[in-house]
Amino acid sequence: MLVADIMTKNVITVSPDNDLADLRQHFSSKKFHHLLVEDNGKLVGIISDRDASANSSPFLGTLNERPEDRELLDKKVSAMMSTTMVTVVVDTIIDCAAILLLENNISCLPVVDQEMNIKGILTWKDILQFHVYDVDKTLCIPAAN
Repeated sequence: MLVADIMTKNVITVSPDNDLADLRQHFSSKKFHHLLVEDNGKLVGIISDRDASANSSPFLGTLNERPEDRELLDKKVSAMMSTTMVTVVVDTIIDCAAILLLENNISCLPVVDQEMNIKGILTWKDILQFHVYDVDKTLCIPAAN
């Protein structure tokens, strides 16, 4: 099986010019943990919900909120995103993608073509679901006592 068979094809992307407030909106409204950063149709970075949290103040929206906490919301994606990325193409074998995730200690792989056009995203959950639900279902039936 190939990455193309299990990847998420409808990817939500953000621009390097989006800000932390935009990111917080995306991460709170969707159940994503990663967003691909796209500029002029090309993948230029990746940002995670952990990156957004690390750049936020825990005091936002609390009684202890300070003006500098609110100013953090203007921080641009370009200042927070990772630009060193491990990517795969659609015809990568799923097990090879899993090895890339493990060996690089990452949790997702942007799927791109040779020109860095985004084709999808593959997460460790996609791979786990494939391996768990693609097994012989009789293995999951408890033995009779």
